[in-house]
Amino acid sequence: MIRHIKLAGLIAALLVILLPSVTLAQDLIFSVSPAEVSIDNLPPGEAAEFELTIYNKDEIAHNFTLTIFQPPEEERREGRTEFPDDSWISLSSQEIEVAANSEAEIMVRVAIPREQKRTGEDWETWLGVAAESSDLLAVKLYVRLLVSTLPATEASSNAGLVAGIIVGIALLGCGGYYYFRRKAKSE
Repeated sequence: MIRHIKLAGLIAALLVILLPSVTLAQDLIFSVSPAEVSIDNLPPGEAAEFELTIYNKDEIAHNFTLTIFQPPEEERREGRTEFPDDSWISLSSQEIEVAANSEAEIMVRVAIPREQKRTGEDWETWLGVAAESSDLLAVKLYVRLLVSTLPATEASSNAGLVAGIIVGIALLGCGGYYYFRRKAKSE
């Protein structure tokens, strides 16, 4: 009987210690949206932008910090490689204060340099959002960022189209100049 009382006391003590942590973990004070962003067919030399929204569900204001995190290979989606350079991602703010029971938006811009070797790539990186806290339990939420560039054939066909348009305009300009010059000489 005494063993049962000791066991019940031990269980009660563990619940008192662990229950607040479980409750805090289940009722997060913030959330982030979207949880995943997919940017497909981004041509090298161009950029894409999207909004990341942080929702503060707490009764007090919190400061949030944003970071770029390279996930380990086993955590990345199949067929995705590590994002080559974090400097290609710019955040409108890396720290932001969000008022109680409100939300704030962060603009995220992904710009891939204009290099032919960057075509046909599939990358993954994560954007981490954490509330500054003095508690032992610190929560960090991640937004999965998936970026794919145009395949080499599509990128080169767009370049050929642009070059063709420029050459066509130049030829029309030269032809018009020649036509009006001959017309002026004949009069």
